[in-house]
Amino acid sequence: MHDGQVGTDLVLVRRLLEGQFPSWSGLPLRRVDSHGTDHDVYRLGDDLAVRLPIVAWAQRQARRSIAAVLEG
Repeated sequence: MHDGQVGTDLVLVRRLLEGQFPSWSGLPLRRVDSHGTDHDVYRLGDDLAVRLPIVAWAQRQARRSIAAVLEG
């Protein structure tokens, strides 16, 4: 879709979880069908989601979302 777009998959997400959030790495994981073009989203267990930017410029959106959660 975009120049420079990176791919994600369940193996990558599981590896990231094991390295960064090992206590969550055993939770069920599934990809969410999405019509978005700048992030891939995965469900993690019943209450969490993993959102990965797939193009470099989308990293700003993720950072803004994190800042909003931390401020709010």
